Amino acid sequence: MCRIVGGFEFDDDTLRNNIEKMRDSMMSGGPDDCGIFMEKEVVLAHRRLSVIDLSNHSHQPFCDERYALVFNGEIYNYKEVAKILRSEGVACEGRSDTEVLLASFRHWGVACVSFFEGMFAFVVFDSLERKLYLFRDRFGVKPLYYYFDSHRFLFASELKGLLAYPKLPKKINKIALSYFLELGYILAPFSILEETYKLENGYYLEIDLQKAKKQGIKKAINKVQYYNIKSSYQANEDFNWVAFQEALHKSVSLRMVSDVGVAVCLSGGVDSSLVCAVLKEGGYDFETFSIAFLESGFNEGDYAKGVADILGINNYQLVCSLKEAQGLIPKLPLIYDEPFGDSSAIPTLLLAQSIQKTHKVALSADGGDELGFGYERYFWAFNRYQKYQKYKNFSFLFKILQPQLVVKMLQQCGIKMSMDKFLRIRGQLDSKSFLEHYWVEITHFRKEGLEANGLPFLEGWRIFECEGLDGFKEMSFFDLQNYLSEDILTKTDRASMSVGLEFREPLLGRGLVEFMVSLKPQENLINQGRERIAGKKIFKQYLEKFLPKELIYRPKMGFGIPLEEWMRGNLRYLLDEVLPYSEGYLDKQYLERLVSNFDRGKSVDFAKIWYVYVFCAWRREWGI
Repeated sequence: MCRIVGGFEFDDDTLRNNIEKMRDSMMSGGPDDCGIFMEKEVVLAHRRLSVIDLSNHSHQPFCDERYALVFNGEIYNYKEVAKILRSEGVACEGRSDTEVLLASFRHWGVACVSFFEGMFAFVVFDSLERKLYLFRDRFGVKPLYYYFDSHRFLFASELKGLLAYPKLPKKINKIALSYFLELGYILAPFSILEETYKLENGYYLEIDLQKAKKQGIKKAINKVQYYNIKSSYQANEDFNWVAFQEALHKSVSLRMVSDVGVAVCLSGGVDSSLVCAVLKEGGYDFETFSIAFLESGFNEGDYAKGVADILGINNYQLVCSLKEAQGLIPKLPLIYDEPFGDSSAIPTLLLAQSIQKTHKVALSADGGDELGFGYERYFWAFNRYQKYQKYKNFSFLFKILQPQLVVKMLQQCGIKMSMDKFLRIRGQLDSKSFLEHYWVEITHFRKEGLEANGLPFLEGWRIFECEGLDGFKEMSFFDLQNYLSEDILTKTDRASMSVGLEFREPLLGRGLVEFMVSLKPQENLINQGRERIAGKKIFKQYLEKFLPKELIYRPKMGFGIPLEEWMRGNLRYLLDEVLPYSEGYLDKQYLERLVSNFDRGKSVDFAKIWYVYVFCAWRREWGI
């Protein structure tokens, strides 16, 4: 696990003169070693967190007579790939995944990525053909940003690596800002800055430097999708226990490949309990770490302890209190160097800090909700869609009547109705497909709120890639491609890297993901009677071998924190400190009404308050 940065620059030495500064802005993600490669206009730099092959053999940039490589991540099956290379006549010792990665690229070219099981963002420079290649892994576990103009192309693992470049334009992208206010994260390929992008999961870039000199950098960039999981989603296979267990055990066990000790994050929920059960079944020794809350409505600490006690494993718990949150919230804009609205970043950071004291590597359980239809919003969206079909013919009334008038009338009739709820219902009644309905379900600032702030309303342009599937598969596919990579995995990557810890994703092995999403939807749904359904049927049934049903089939809590309660109380001052930084991008009168309603205890979508805080705090931190 590491951090990478570099690129090329024509007729200018700014990149060369600032590469150490750019590299070391991400030092926390690679505290063990560093290096720089320079060849004419090309510069590559690396910071290393040593996990596999602790010797200097894997020092980066990793070079031979033709290629130079910088690599962030892990190739878990590197020993298997090394055997394949040797069987095809390639000399490869296989001492590290870095060595195997470059040998694979040298032998197979861009096709090498099809052999890799892992999380990665890597860049290869071919000095013979004068080409640069940038890859991001299939599910977006590792990040990769890039920027280009007429004179330069830059890349970095984090936006802060690019922000350390003195000539980087720092103008906010309003499309990205709209996505952030809608979702709490920014869809790739956009980033919060104009002309700066995130490489999408499952893609690579090929850049011809000779063509770039003659015809311009933009024309020299070729973006290729090397992996598309939609074909797996389009299948409707029957479930097979033997195939499932094989894929599950392989996915989990590969994430234990390490030359240092590995810890496990245990919430007490289905996914993390499943990971622990599989490891215990496989004979691994490991310790678990959990977050607890003083507020009972958010605390899963007792469940985590119960799982650990039954499985016979050590469990260490850290309490996330108001005091800890108060110390971490001001640090979020620096750690998450573009606006990031997932408030569970706070306990994730605390968890990472605790684990890092004794370990360099930890397993999370991200991806289980996408694979098993685990999010509660899936069932809210599904049930509402079924219900609202009866009222589609009356949707025109919601358009012609003033929202304020309708809400007031309903409230006078004793019907609980907030403005946010009314706008959701109106948007969902007006939706023309289930995907549009789901987009309204998952967004916070909606059309009316964005337009009031002079921002474009954007239906998820990537959401329509999911069309043609069963409704549950459409939601899962969108979240796997977007929410997982740009929210969930971003959260864990930045939290862990900020303290020099590597988080791994044992439920995101390629074979396991493809197996799970290829199943008929009903294979993962539990009928609870009275038109109520739940997800993760397969994971829950597997856990019955290890845990009592009351631990498995309890209501889902998620990884939320009592942030709204704190922000209404002792943390309210944080909002006042940053609101002046909304100027120029958010409407003053709109914000005054929103904050006033919040302060008066009116029903307000708290995500709006939090997203406004995050955006303003980010602007203050970075001076943009």
